[in-house]
Amino acid sequence: MENVEEYRLAQNTFECYARFHQYKWKVINFSSNKTLQKICPHSDFMFARHCVTAQIMEESDEEWFLFIDADMGVINPNHFIEEWIDNDVNLIFYDRIFNYEIMSGSYLARNVPYSLQFLRFWANYQFKLPNSFHGTDNGAIHNVFMELITPEMVKARRICEKLWNRSRTYDDLYVYEACARSVLGDSSKWFEKVRILRKGTSWARDIWLTNSMWGMRDFVLHGWQKRKMDAVVFASWPSPFSSHYFNMSLCETEDAAINWKYKDSFIRDNAEIDQYLNSFIENSSKNLIRTLAEISEFINLDEA
Repeated sequence: MENVEEYRLAQNTFECYARFHQYKWKVINFSSNKTLQKICPHSDFMFARHCVTAQIMEESDEEWFLFIDADMGVINPNHFIEEWIDNDVNLIFYDRIFNYEIMSGSYLARNVPYSLQFLRFWANYQFKLPNSFHGTDNGAIHNVFMELITPEMVKARRICEKLWNRSRTYDDLYVYEACARSVLGDSSKWFEKVRILRKGTSWARDIWLTNSMWGMRDFVLHGWQKRKMDAVVFASWPSPFSSHYFNMSLCETEDAAINWKYKDSFIRDNAEIDQYLNSFIENSSKNLIRTLAEISEFINLDEA
């Protein structure tokens, strides 16, 4: 992993959490690993990372892996990863709260051939990207789902792919993603394959949604980038900690929790956090309905 300082706080929380709960913790510096670069010759790191994950899994005897973005940190170490494992499926993704994307930056993967094939298929989508504002692996995961989960929906997928090919902005990309979600339908679980956790029910969410406030149900928060802390930019965030120093020597002791030095004003009850999140979920649902109407207009124009 590069840019260590940019993600130090997030990474320290996860490493300390893993050591305390006796999970194996693995950080991959792809830029300095020539072996992995040969195995995963992707020029776009966002795709290479899924190839790398599949390779690391294949070389391991661990049953489940939690893949995370570098800017994801543990806000509440009193949770266990097992709370989100569903043994009916092999891969577990989750819905972003503020839009209708499948989150590409974190997932649970069971170490079985299906998961490895899925991740490698996704990674290799770099070589099939349209010449458009495609959203890298985040856009591609939606086409991966349509191809692997609903392969019979070829005609509908082709319509979505037209939208993807024409994408020039984030708004265009969201239209494509809405189209893909409509193809997948209301299902969120495909037995022995994949599950997508509904909004607000996963192990992680974006920190900026609640301006860094959190409740006891929260486990992992996404978006802990040093350059965005207290900055006037999208997804900026104030730190919920009074100190960023983690004494890593405590992480395997009963005093590990001392490292999480919170600002009391950022700790809220679950009901208040739900109010914030439900507002985003409601807006997302309204936007989805509006966007699907735009897709219908596009289809009508295209067929005219």
